[in-house]
Amino acid sequence: MTKETLSSPYRTKNQTVLSEWIDYNGHMNVAYYTLAFDKALDFFFEDVLNIGPSFVEKNNEGPFALKASYNYFSELLEGENFFVDISIFDFDLKRVHVFGEMRKNKSLELSAVFETVLMNMDLSARKVKPYPERVLELFKLFKLSLSLDKIPMEIGNKITLKK
Repeated sequence: MTKETLSSPYRTKNQTVLSEWIDYNGHMNVAYYTLAFDKALDFFFEDVLNIGPSFVEKNNEGPFALKASYNYFSELLEGENFFVDISIFDFDLKRVHVFGEMRKNKSLELSAVFETVLMNMDLSARKVKPYPERVLELFKLFKLSLSLDKIPMEIGNKITLKK
C-alpha cells in the first residue's frame, strides 16, 4: 500500500451475514455487529497498520479496548454483503480513537456506526505502553486525511434518552 491509498475512511474487506448471525427477529443480532466490526478492525490493524495479530505475536504487545459504542440504522439480513469504512478520529502516544461505518454493498445504505478507544498494552508487564513511532505516523496520516464532513454525528456522543 502506498501513502496515497492510506486515508480515512479506509474501506475494509467485504463480509457476508451468515445464517448463524440471525436472531429471532430475522435479522443480524447485535452481537454479530460487534463481531463484524471487530473483524474489520482486525483486518485494518493487521493489513494496513501492521499492528494486528502477527504484530502481537512477534512483539508481545497489542490493542486493548477501553470503550466501545454502537448505533444501528438499518437491519442486515442473511446473505447480505456489507463492508466497513474505518477512520482514525484521534490518538495520543498510547491510545487511538477509531470509528467505522457499516454499509450494505449494493445500496450503500448505512447499517451501523461504531467507535472505540483502544490502548496499546505490553502483554508481559500487563501495562499500557506507547505505540511504535511508525504506527503513530500512520495514525497521524489517517487522522489528517479525515475531513470533518466524513465524521458521523454519533461519534463522541454520550448515551442518553432525548427529551
